Amino acid sequence: MSRTEIKELSLGKRIIKIVRENQQWLGFFIIAIILLYSFITVLYEPRHVLLDILYGILFVFLIVGLYKAFITEKKEKKKIRIDVFDAFAAASGVLATYCLVHFLGFNVVMASSLLGIIGYIFLRKYEVPIYCGSFAGMVSVALFDLSEVLVLSLICSVIYILTKPLFVGYGGKLGTVAFMSSLILHSIFNDQFLVVQSDLHFGFLILATVLGVTVTFYSQHILKISAVMSSAAFSFIIATILFFILPSHIEYSVILFSASFIGMSSKDKLPNIFYVILSGLILGVIYYVFVHYFNGLGGKLGLMALISVMVTTGISEILKKEIHNFAYLPLKNNNQNTDK
Repeated sequence: MSRTEIKELSLGKRIIKIVRENQQWLGFFIIAIILLYSFITVLYEPRHVLLDILYGILFVFLIVGLYKAFITEKKEKKKIRIDVFDAFAAASGVLATYCLVHFLGFNVVMASSLLGIIGYIFLRKYEVPIYCGSFAGMVSVALFDLSEVLVLSLICSVIYILTKPLFVGYGGKLGTVAFMSSLILHSIFNDQFLVVQSDLHFGFLILATVLGVTVTFYSQHILKISAVMSSAAFSFIIATILFFILPSHIEYSVILFSASFIGMSSKDKLPNIFYVILSGLILGVIYYVFVHYFNGLGGKLGLMALISVMVTTGISEILKKEIHNFAYLPLKNNNQNTDK
């Protein structure tokens, strides 16, 4: 073996060692990069000036939220564990949802939420990867055929495994994994997104986001139902009602579905009703801005949900520091010395 080959071998070993010692950061930066990429992609598009200012402010809070997540992850060293059954469950969720929508004519929200319910009832140990895969399976048949979705199921499985121990308690993480999987597939096989016309009533949009977050959050934390079932059951009921009774308003079931992912967050991310409602309001703005972007990809709803949770935790972090600083402000001494 030549010296060059020995050096290359030792370099390869060093790289493998570094990856093994810092494997959690691989998954962390995968999610962080996709959040920043998607937000910045939309950031510079021209809109109403007030909306642009608000969206720019939200970007600052997003950075703060990501920094807080980074500090939290730093406290505990996590290892990626390859679980074949988790990978298979995620892949199955992708394929099952795609088939329900494109071969059996299911509405996308009904198909994905139904998979979540089935996972909870019959395969509770794997309800999370199944639900994650179902979001990726919501891709449009106009962009991807079945053979491409088979590749998508593999990509989704790998990214799910890499990110499984990370961003625990952040609602929307599973959908973000699905979004990145479908974005990678899109960059390989396609070069365009669907053009979607939307005529949303902003008041109904906000109502749907706040309702979706609140009901799911309190179903999980008050009724003690699993996060997956809390999101899936409520979303399935609303989607079914709108699909059969008010089909012209079916998009609001999609909005509510996205909001339900925020409601899957833990209490340390949304500690009280103020932050629960605030996250819903933020999602309303994010959804309104994102409505014409990335259409046809699976996981977009979860992506918007995670961005909203990150922004909310960023606001929470800043408010916490302000309150802490205010609490320790030196008080003026009003007892003036009159002996002078």
